[in-house]
Amino acid sequence: MMRLMIGPLLAMFLLAGCLPYSTGAADEALQTVSSTLPQPEPQDRLLIESFLNQDADLPASVDGEHHLTWWSWSDQTGSNWPDDDAKARKGQLGIETEAMTVYNEQQDMAVAEALQLEQSVLELQGSIQLVYDDEGGIALHLPVELTPRVNLSDDTVLSIFITEDRAVDHHGRVAHHLVRDMMPQVGFSVEAKNTTETTWIVPSTHLEAAGVNFDEEPHGWHITLAFFGDLEGGEESRLLALYTTPVPTSWDSTTIGDFFVPAFLLVLCLVIASGAVMGSFKREKGMPRIDAQWTSQDPPVLQFRVVAGTQPLSLNGCSAAEPWSIRGGFKRVKISAGNKREFAIRFKRSESSDCHVSLNVEVEELGSWTQYLRLPSAEEALRSVQINTEKATDGGEA
Repeated sequence: MMRLMIGPLLAMFLLAGCLPYSTGAADEALQTVSSTLPQPEPQDRLLIESFLNQDADLPASVDGEHHLTWWSWSDQTGSNWPDDDAKARKGQLGIETEAMTVYNEQQDMAVAEALQLEQSVLELQGSIQLVYDDEGGIALHLPVELTPRVNLSDDTVLSIFITEDRAVDHHGRVAHHLVRDMMPQVGFSVEAKNTTETTWIVPSTHLEAAGVNFDEEPHGWHITLAFFGDLEGGEESRLLALYTTPVPTSWDSTTIGDFFVPAFLLVLCLVIASGAVMGSFKREKGMPRIDAQWTSQDPPVLQFRVVAGTQPLSLNGCSAAEPWSIRGGFKRVKISAGNKREFAIRFKRSESSDCHVSLNVEVEELGSWTQYLRLPSAEEALRSVQINTEKATDGGEA
């Protein structure tokens, strides 16, 4: 029985190794979740920022451009969407109307298109990482290398926007590409071919205040990096470079190699499980059937009937527990697969106690064991048979 259980138990153990990691393992893995910064968007692509009205109506949009949506009416409407950054952004852009759309920070799309640069003016390389910070929350880290290709104006600034792909407030309002958080960065060199190595950080407390929870909602977020400024000596506000990408999740760090070990274990589990099942069937089919009954009380004679299964077997010995004693020796009995054999064992005398017989059985490919049989005394067993026979006869005559 134990040998039958080892295969399935081992299969279950290995299968457990293929299951998703526990929360603790997931937390550990999250510290290394990252993705590489993408290539910049084409120079002629517009960054369109739309400020919603109190009904959250989206102004007319332009297809093929990169859109951000702002909400600045939580105080008036009681919405749970954050609006501090939206109000600050309105102030930066000098917007006083309820709803407006700007293009590369310009209120006129034609002006924005006229200010577009034909060539890329900076190189940005690095990654986006989700890590646990000292506050115990998930922070956003961007370790980067920034190199201007030409001298840029001193007022060049990077704005980091974190947006929710589809946001719904507790009143049921819906907004797409809603800016949840904005953080400006200016700590980098604007001199040509001067590389700045730094890590831009958005703390977990900053994200939580904006309603961003990458732990509970890991999907449906984007990060946008927008560099605004001008070439050295210029005074315009141009979009110098634009980068946008989904916020990384644990799947982004997954490679084919990560699936190799679980897949191998899964295949191994299936092989072991199927082997265990097949072995169990083989053992069940190969097991013999053994019957024994008394045929005589004085002298006591025990008649055996053995039917072999799908494997040949040998009966190598037979013994009885005291006070019962077998008369003579036991000759080895061999039975080929699928055949049956009957033989008798005689005892020296009949005893009043139950008869305990041990039969040594050896089945090819399945091993050997001792089969224990317990029978009532010959006198009791035969008397029971006689009584049942008499009852059956009486019933027939009636």
